[in-house]
Amino acid sequence: MDDVATPSRPVVAIDEAVIFSMRNLPLLEQGTTYGSLATAENLWTAIKVYASGGENALHAHAGEDHIFVVLQGKAIFTFADGRTSIVGEHEGVMIPKNVQYKFEADEAENLVLLRVGGGVRTVKGLDDLTPFGTPKDVVRQTSFADGAVKVGNDARNGESSKRRVFAKGKYFSPD
Repeated sequence: MDDVATPSRPVVAIDEAVIFSMRNLPLLEQGTTYGSLATAENLWTAIKVYASGGENALHAHAGEDHIFVVLQGKAIFTFADGRTSIVGEHEGVMIPKNVQYKFEADEAENLVLLRVGGGVRTVKGLDDLTPFGTPKDVVRQTSFADGAVKVGNDARNGESSKRRVFAKGKYFSPD
C-alpha cells in the first residue's frame, strides 16, 4: 500500500527561510521512510520512520556530524566500542563524524526520528542532493565498518532494505 508520495526534490533554503512540518507523517507496518524536511548548504534535516529494525550494521559518516532526536518510540544505539544506550521519546544522540554506530527500534511502536546533519562540504551549492535532502558529496563519505560504501537499500541496513508497507489510517501527529 505504497500510496504516499515522496517529494522528488527536498525543500531548499538558499537565501530565505523555509517552513516545514512533521505533522500527519504516515506510520508503517513494515519498512522505513526517510523524508527530507529542509536543506541548506551546510545543514540538512529529515524525518525517519521505522516499523521495526533500524540501521543494523555499524557504519560512520566521514562527511557530517549529525543528531537523532526520538519523537516517538525508542531505539537502542550501539557504538563500535561496545557501549549501548536506550534513547527514548524526547531524547537524542549526537554523533560526530567518523563515530561508528548502529541502532535498533523497539518493536512496540514505530520509531520516529528527527535527523539533523551538517558538515564541511567538498562541493558548493544544492544542485546534487539525495531524495532525503543530504548533499551527495556528504553521502559518498558514509561507510560500513568494513570500509565498504554504505548504500541505503543494502541488506545490512536491516529495516531499510524491506518493502515499505504503510499502516492504514495511522499517522504521527505531535501535539
